[in-house]
Amino acid sequence: MEGEARERVDLTLLRRHLCAAFLAAFLCATGLPIYAPPAADAAPDVPRVSDIRAWTNEIYTRVAIDTGEEVSWQANTLRADPSLGLPPRIFIDIRGAGIRDEIRRKPVEVRNGLLRQVRAGRFDRDTVRVVIDLERESTYRVFALPGPFRIIVDIDGAGEIPVPPTSPDAVAPPGPVAAVPSPGDPPPATPPVSTATPSAGPAVPFATPSIPPSVGSTRVAASPPSPARKHRVRVMIDPGHGGKDPGAIGPTGLKEKDVVLAIGRRIREKLARSGEFDVRMTRDEDVFLPLEERTAMANKGAVDIFVSLHINASRNRKAEGFSTYVLSRGASNREDLELAARENGVPVGKLQGVKFIIDDMFTGARKNESLRLAKTVNDAVVRHVSIRYPEAQSLGLKQAPFYVLVGARMTAVLVEASFISNAREESRLRDPSCLDGIADGVVEAVRYYGQNGILAHSDF
Repeated sequence: MEGEARERVDLTLLRRHLCAAFLAAFLCATGLPIYAPPAADAAPDVPRVSDIRAWTNEIYTRVAIDTGEEVSWQANTLRADPSLGLPPRIFIDIRGAGIRDEIRRKPVEVRNGLLRQVRAGRFDRDTVRVVIDLERESTYRVFALPGPFRIIVDIDGAGEIPVPPTSPDAVAPPGPVAAVPSPGDPPPATPPVSTATPSAGPAVPFATPSIPPSVGSTRVAASPPSPARKHRVRVMIDPGHGGKDPGAIGPTGLKEKDVVLAIGRRIREKLARSGEFDVRMTRDEDVFLPLEERTAMANKGAVDIFVSLHINASRNRKAEGFSTYVLSRGASNREDLELAARENGVPVGKLQGVKFIIDDMFTGARKNESLRLAKTVNDAVVRHVSIRYPEAQSLGLKQAPFYVLVGARMTAVLVEASFISNAREESRLRDPSCLDGIADGVVEAVRYYGQNGILAHSDF
């Protein structure tokens, strides 16, 4: 009897071990955490995944993972596993970070045909894993923005995650581009990837922005412009700053956030009169919006033109004039680099972190059309303002790494409408006729581009 009892105990323990092993294997395959000690999360000096935000439509999603402080991270993918009922997944491993309990308990539900959900948990003692469950395989790009630090995942449902080359001689592109693993969750990569280097989807090469993707590229190439449109031209007007972020402030206290909101409302009203445009605004009141959210709103809305409105400032109180920018990995001079850093809310040294992702995302056709639109906007704005103020100066078309333009999937420009730091130009910005002139210039340029069907809109 004693031997039979011992045998039953042994069988019970064996069953428990087998069940535990099966459960661990299943959790690994799904990408769920298999280890969840709270020790690292409780440390006050450890960066934490504090929020996960998403903006999405059927073919595009942007996910932002907020950590506040700089962290090391690695992006990778898992193919679908029909045998386990598992979808394709993108996962981000974040080293040396904690996670807010609410995020661990409550996934971000999407279920729109492109994404199912975004979930997160602790993978091991040193790693937090964020898993994006997809409805179908899609191309993606991952990059980080500082001030505060957040990891951005842009997902394009128009393509598929490509299988990387298996040749031992294949050279991996720069950045944390990892091979697609076989089903089953791999351990976190060691060492972790530098936070300064963005990641594209597997086997997606980087290219300079002036050269369109080759025929063999895995990116979705820009479609040729066409005058035939199925909808009214969609325009997103983005009044910069807002809420807790006043932007630049003039000598007598005029705030950039208030001026650009007034200009944006004028543009919307003027464009809406014709009925040819579907005009939207990222903000229509004094609220703060992160830069990545503004771009995501434009992408989610499948707009054709994105115009971000700003007022310049300089330590040189005599600096004056109007300029219009397009996205670039660098700037032509120190002043433009400092301007981009100020608008991005980061030190100049942090601007280098997204230069490769800018090259990869900004295709030749979109860059060329944005350049054309920017020049048209700047010329028209100066011409209209000069009617009331003949001394208005044009500083021309420029390029700089503005975060609000990173990832924009349409013709996109950023307007710097005079210098609020210059007492004379600040005084102009208090004049409704000057604001009307700026708005009239933007409206004229947008109408010209919209009516002639020469927009480069590559993704919708």
